[in-house]
Amino acid sequence: KRQQWDEILQLKTSSQEGLWCVVGDFNSIRHQDERVSAAQFVGPDPSISEFNSWISEMALEEVRSIGRKFTWFRPNGSAMSRLDRFLLSDEWFLQWPDSTQFVLDRDFSDHCPILLKSKNIDWGPKPFKVMDWWLKDKGFQQLVEQKWGNYHPPGWGGFVLNHKIKHLKQSIKSWSLTNREANARTVQNIKKELNDLETGLIDRAPSQEELILKKSLQGQLWDAAYAYESMLRQKARVKWLKEGD
Repeated sequence: KRQQWDEILQLKTSSQEGLWCVVGDFNSIRHQDERVSAAQFVGPDPSISEFNSWISEMALEEVRSIGRKFTWFRPNGSAMSRLDRFLLSDEWFLQWPDSTQFVLDRDFSDHCPILLKSKNIDWGPKPFKVMDWWLKDKGFQQLVEQKWGNYHPPGWGGFVLNHKIKHLKQSIKSWSLTNREANARTVQNIKKELNDLETGLIDRAPSQEELILKKSLQGQLWDAAYAYESMLRQKARVKWLKEGD
């Protein structure tokens, strides 16, 4: 990681660009209280001062954070740290002074997603996307055949086609929402229970019972989300293609 820090520093030093946003898993903490471990003793971490020095050399500032304190959790629940963050330049804050980092609840990953937000921007209507899991659901083809075949708006060919497509799109959206609501609620309930458990362990090590409960919840989460994962993967890929890695 130190080699990577040096490479980023060299890149910034050689660049004339003033707007800088450095984000990711730095695999380091800035303060000792950004790490909690079940180990009885955790000694001083020399990388803390190195990381803070690098941030100073980069002339970056950490953005204010809303949400969870820790961003990484060991799968067995024995440790948690704040490893992921946004670091911004002064020029960035001049351009977007209300920049805020949000630490969101995690699901399958051992890292929490983090989001940088300045203000709401209206990008217009969201494009309609076909989800893979629709094509695997037996009721999807029946829905399309029924809604397409039973809807006959009056008018000329192009008008009829346009309205039939709009009608079918709205029907599919309603069907999709209804069919995934129950599974989504189950996933969210388990996620909430898991995140509540982890939030309660911020200032102490977990007990053996809590470790067992956490393992059980993680297993339940995977089972409940099995049919849901295709949609999640496709949505994540669409977002990656749109916004970049």
